This record gives sequence, structure tokens and C-alpha cells, in this order.
Amino acid sequence: MPKAERRLVAAQRTVAATGEPLPSKVDVWVQIDGTDVLAGHVNSHYGRNAESATFLYDAAYLANPRSYDLEPALPRIAGALHTSVGVALFHSFADSSPDRWGKALITKGERQRARIAGSTPRTLSEFSYLLGVRDDLRQGAIRFALPGTQTFMADDTTGVPALTDLPELLDLAARTENDDADLAAIRRLVRAGSSLGGARPKAHVRTDDGTIAIAKFPSRADSWNVMAWEKIAFDLAAAAGIPVPRSRLLRIAGRDVHVIDRFDRAGSNRIGYISAMTMLEARDGDTGSYLDIGSAIEQHSAAATADLRDLWTRVVFSILISNVDDHLRNHGFLRADNAWTLSPAFDLNPDPSPGTKFLATAVNEDETEASIDLALEVAELFRLEPSEALKIVADVGRTTAQWAEVAARRGQSKKQIDEMTPAFDHAQASAARKLGS
Repeated sequence: MPKAERRLVAAQRTVAATGEPLPSKVDVWVQIDGTDVLAGHVNSHYGRNAESATFLYDAAYLANPRSYDLEPALPRIAGALHTSVGVALFHSFADSSPDRWGKALITKGERQRARIAGSTPRTLSEFSYLLGVRDDLRQGAIRFALPGTQTFMADDTTGVPALTDLPELLDLAARTENDDADLAAIRRLVRAGSSLGGARPKAHVRTDDGTIAIAKFPSRADSWNVMAWEKIAFDLAAAAGIPVPRSRLLRIAGRDVHVIDRFDRAGSNRIGYISAMTMLEARDGDTGSYLDIGSAIEQHSAAATADLRDLWTRVVFSILISNVDDHLRNHGFLRADNAWTLSPAFDLNPDPSPGTKFLATAVNEDETEASIDLALEVAELFRLEPSEALKIVADVGRTTAQWAEVAARRGQSKKQIDEMTPAFDHAQASAARKLGS
């Protein structure tokens, strides 16, 4: 790294340590086929508890034949683009920003820093959270740098923890949840996990073959072994022909940890990623529908027929395993072959709560009931013939019917399996079996 850039990095870390404000303007880069390309410049505006942003594409990016719209709300045009009223960040940037767990880590770290310094904690804006994420672990291919440099924010030289560090990280996550972690412990977790979304404690680790993976930890709020059952859901999804990332279930200090490979990396290269929420220009809390996601596939995918079939299969799978956390952030698209392709499935969590289940994303225009009949009613909109749709229901039904055997192989006891029965043995599973026969 050139001396000038080293000084900028040192200055950046000093600013963070002293509690001074982070920059309000940064350059936006995107990695395309392994090459970092300057895409444009973003300004953050914060005042009177209102936050917004302005983005301007770089002229060279607009002329680059390999360039693409960073998101539907950021079409490649000359001139400034502004976030909508009430929106702090452009959604493609927010996709690489921390969610509840990462924000909690950064906020706890700021409070600890201020307490030690005898100062008032800074008010952290969404832009501050965005810039507080480690660059090497940031989701997708978008990167942020100090203006006029390739000093990416936030750099970190301590490296990604190894699998052998999991016992320590698991303990640190539990202490942080219990508000019993000191500043050094929180900073350790910030380095490993501030870029990660969702509410669950988690951290990045490097596997034995050098792959960057996400280690998801149990939480004190869990009513069942969420991590083990997510791995069981991954196993069932793969058996049903649904792409999922490579993962493994590890037993650490008597608790299960689900370690999942990042699918937005190909070796050292970054792969563009946006969530379905970004693709649909939706906001947190919007229900959206699988028809909306299907329309985006029709418009943006280079393999629309395969992606639509895959998406509809995921609807059936979620119904049959009671995966009701299928909100728009839990669907995504990867950049490939100058188009957007449906990402592998992730965050698959069976819910054993009794009674009728409702998905987080509507099956048709507005109905969220987890119903095979509703799914079949819209199957043709996913380019499926009636016979194809029935075969998918039958196949997924036969696969998910093996849930108890898969769970036993994953070390779940008879008591644990019995407690999860409502997630798998219900009226919709019976309907799928009936259709299959």
C-alpha cells in the first residue's frame, strides 16, 4: 500500500477511536469480474433526525460496457439520484450494511468507547453503520472508499478468525447478548461480525480450505435448537433440488453452530448481490409477493425459466417445513453473465408453532397463508404446466416427509424431534402426500 494511503488508513482508524464523525461523502466502487471499478460518489445528509443520500454515477462508469445498474432505483443516468422520502440509504448499499446483530455490536462498542473516554456516545446514522463494516467481509461486490483513493472502509489487518476460534467467538457472542462484554471483546466481534444481517448472533470464520463462512450461533431467545434445525432444513432443501450454500453443523462447547459458506465470493473475487427487497424497491416491513419476485426474474434473469421453477419450488418447500421467516431480505439475486440470477436459498428455519401458518411473503398478490392450493393456483405464472407443478409438490412432499430421519442423523433426540413435529406433520403436508399418490 502506498505511504499516502497508509496514512489515510491510520487517520481513519484514529477518527473511529477518538469518536469524531466519519466522512459524509465517499466513493463507491464495484468489483466486476475481479476488477474494482469506480461506480460513483455518494453523499449522506443527516439533520433533524432525518437522513437521506445522493448518488452520482462516475462518467467513466456510464461509458463502461461492463457496467450495470447497481439496483433498479439507481439507473445509469447522468445527474444526481436521491433516496426516496424517509429512506436513509440506497437499498443496494443497505444490503451490505449491518442489520440488527451488526448494529447492536457497533452500538455497544460506541457506548463502551464513550464510557472509557468519559464522553457522550455519538449518534450513529445509517451511513455510519454502513462505513463501520469491514470491507473484506462486506456483502456483495460494492465497496466504499475515502474520496479520491482506493482506501476502502473499513479496512482491518487482523484477519478473519479461523474455525478454531469458534469457542471464543461463541462465548463472546453470549456475553454480548447478556451485556457482559468489555470493549476489547465487543471490538473482536465487530471485526468478525458487524457486516452480518439479521438478529441472530453470528461471526465470520475462515474454514480449513480458506473459504470465508458465516458461523451462526444459538441465542438466548431460542425456544428450540434453531441452528440444528436450520441445518436439517438445508439438508432437506438440497435433497429437494433447491440450491443451498455448503454448510456444516459443529458442536462447540455443548452447543450447535451452523457454519455456512458465503455464496457471494468466488475465491478472492466478489460477486454482486442484492436482496429481493432491493430488487423490488421495497422497504423493511413490506410484505411483497412471490409474484413480484417472479416478475423481477422475468425482467432481469438470464435463466428465467429455471429461476422461476426454482422459486416456486421454494414456496412449496417453505409451506411444507413451516419456514415462515421468508421475508424479502431472505431472498436474493447474484450478478452473473451480465444479468441477475436467483441466489441460493438461505435462512431456512422450520417453525413448530401450532395452528395455521402464514408466510412472510405472499403466495399470490396478497394472501400469505401457507397453502399448497394457493401455490398451485399461481403455478402457471412461474412457467409451470399443471403436471409439472403437481410433480414438484409430490417430489418435495416425499423429500420433506423424511425430516425425522434426517433430524436423527443430525443428532436430534426423540424428544427434540417430537417437539418439532408441528413444523412438518400438518394439513398441508398431508395434502402434498395425497397429491403425490
